[in-house]
Amino acid sequence: MQSFDYLIVGGGLAAASAVDGIRSLDAEGSIAILANESEPPYHRPPLSKEFLQTPEATRDLLHVKPEGWFEKDAKVTLLNGVRATSLDPKEMAIGTAADETYHGARILLATGGRPRSLAIPGTELDGVSSFRTVADAERLRDRAAEADSALLIGAGFIGMELAASLTRFDVASTIVERESRVWSEMLPPVLSYFVQGYFEERGIRFELDAEVEELLGSERLEGARLANGTQVACDLAVIGVGLRPNEELAGEAGLAVLDGVIVDRFGETSHGHIYATGDLARFPDSVFGDTPRLEHWDHARTHGKVVGRNMAGAGEPFDHVSYFYSDVFDLGFSVLGRPADADDVRVLGELSSERSIVVCGQNGKLAGLVLINATDRLEACRELVRERPVMDSAYEKLEEMERELENVTSQTHA
Repeated sequence: MQSFDYLIVGGGLAAASAVDGIRSLDAEGSIAILANESEPPYHRPPLSKEFLQTPEATRDLLHVKPEGWFEKDAKVTLLNGVRATSLDPKEMAIGTAADETYHGARILLATGGRPRSLAIPGTELDGVSSFRTVADAERLRDRAAEADSALLIGAGFIGMELAASLTRFDVASTIVERESRVWSEMLPPVLSYFVQGYFEERGIRFELDAEVEELLGSERLEGARLANGTQVACDLAVIGVGLRPNEELAGEAGLAVLDGVIVDRFGETSHGHIYATGDLARFPDSVFGDTPRLEHWDHARTHGKVVGRNMAGAGEPFDHVSYFYSDVFDLGFSVLGRPADADDVRVLGELSSERSIVVCGQNGKLAGLVLINATDRLEACRELVRERPVMDSAYEKLEEMERELENVTSQTHA
């Protein structure tokens, strides 16, 4: 059995951020990362955008840290291609598929999730895939170079970003979504309809309130039949219907799980000295008072670092307003808070490819903000969402900020 002061299971951004957190307080404690993938930790957001769109892009451009950083600079034992299969909370040990055992005085579960599957005929056909890893992106990039049409199942981040990226290959895309609008869990209806129209103007076709019943073809994908009888021709398809958290290690070990591993505000699970972070963790939200599980880059980066610091004894509660972002065509979205269920939506600017800020309220208070091509306001807006002021006050404050920006811009160009 190999023993470490800190044992991290999972090799993504959250794991790398946890190393940053640990090393900010403990320069000498031994750290090991057990990573299922063959790559060092890498950024996933570019996979469906810049990396996919650029045939000459190489994997090292995605890496979270420079080559050799983990081993040389952070003194980490990085073990790639290691699949953890068991967790023994009493012995504080991780067992692997290779029948090896690793012990940690502190254990961090950062195993993320895996794409949800569809129980429909045809998912085994050549040309059908999920999308999660760098290998998935490389395969799709190769396929797109020869494809004419694509079917994207699901209008979440994966489906929408892939549809936008595939236009670079002159691939015509159809997005099938069981909900009545796109990005329904992230945006209020007025913004969903705006985004849908923006995509349709660029050749993307939508089938909403629809489900794929069967993927068609003998050996290679040729099309799909929807539950409403509609048939869609396609020579590649990507299933993007959400992420299933890899909670099995924790659940089988008796830790509290609920569509993710439940942690406290310090990132600690129901068992002392065992922590969880990133896509896997269901945590207490200090602003909205619930316990969400967030699947995005900003949360993995910030939560991972705080939990790493807490493993090293910091005792710092996680208190960060995370945000979602997406870049599609000429639109750069930054989404803060909970705008999807807003009952009061006000737009500063115009909904277009230009700059705008969408102010979303619920029950008279600010619930969230959507920034379109306005990332310069991200930190100010993050703090505003944290405060959750009444809607009139929030709108007036943002209106004043934008007016000041216009004055500065006009003076600069005078």
